[in-house]
Amino acid sequence: MTVIVGLLRLGFGAAALGLGGAAIAAWFGFAVPFFDLFNHFQLILIAASVVALIGVLVLFGGSFWSWPLSGLLVLGLAASAVTVGPETMAAFAPRPPLPTDGRQVITLMTHNLFGLNYDMPRMARYIASVKPDILAFQEHFPEQREGLDPLLRATYPYSVYCVGGKRANIAIFSKLPFEQVQDGDCTRDPLAAGRTAHILVRFTLSSGAQFELLTTHFDWPFPIERQAKQRQTIIDAVRGVTVPLIVVGDFNSTPWSYAQRNFATDAGLTRQTHGNLTWPVWLWVFGWRATWPFLPLDQVMTKGDIAIHDLQAGQPTGSDHLPIIVKFSVGPPAG
Repeated sequence: MTVIVGLLRLGFGAAALGLGGAAIAAWFGFAVPFFDLFNHFQLILIAASVVALIGVLVLFGGSFWSWPLSGLLVLGLAASAVTVGPETMAAFAPRPPLPTDGRQVITLMTHNLFGLNYDMPRMARYIASVKPDILAFQEHFPEQREGLDPLLRATYPYSVYCVGGKRANIAIFSKLPFEQVQDGDCTRDPLAAGRTAHILVRFTLSSGAQFELLTTHFDWPFPIERQAKQRQTIIDAVRGVTVPLIVVGDFNSTPWSYAQRNFATDAGLTRQTHGNLTWPVWLWVFGWRATWPFLPLDQVMTKGDIAIHDLQAGQPTGSDHLPIIVKFSVGPPAG
């Protein structure tokens, strides 16, 4: 029994040092970009730190190590609360009501299809149940395109897509006509070297009001320099937009990250997704297994006179991401 208690103390003591240290380091991510990587795992840090704190109080109660280890965990939890708290509170902020002046309300669905998801009839059935006006896809690989596009063509006659590098397989489908404004590093050459791309399109509504939609798919946040370059590309793209803008996609970054928060600020964007956990629905753990999503990787941001009336994570579709479904309206045309 003494050996078992000793091993438990060793394990919980090491967990306290690791978890508390990581949470405190994450708080300093504004100064050290590498530490900012810990912010992506804040929910895991919080949950594991609570378990570790209980274990420390039980196993080290009355001993010399009880206070320093529990104190480190409490300090780490406080640092995490400072990061996660504002984002959590923002999720409860009321949305503007639906317009009563005749403005068109548009439903948009943004979704990472998942390159290993080949059940496109299921995807099409879910889309038909949601009835979005506009679809923005990431991981729209040739296998998904060949299975899904024919099922959408009759309902969504307007579309544009690109292929290329790993994150460059993106697409927009719409019931509403649009014109393509930018196709940043977007090709139809599957051998293209570009790893990431974005598509920017402009819609003109029957009222004369215009808005633009940009979709993209970022790489993982490490190496740090790679995603920093991708963020700057999108910042440069949206700075030139002069009409209301909505930006959607899989950013492979969480809003708890200083880098992602600074990206929205530097681009002049307002993030509309707060605590919408979308990944992973499936996770590889000695085989694909269903999980509870714990990372808000799929995000929606706006600029200008766009009102978001409703924003929710959708239902499972066979992808490892949940879709995000948005209802929004655009202000009247200038002048």
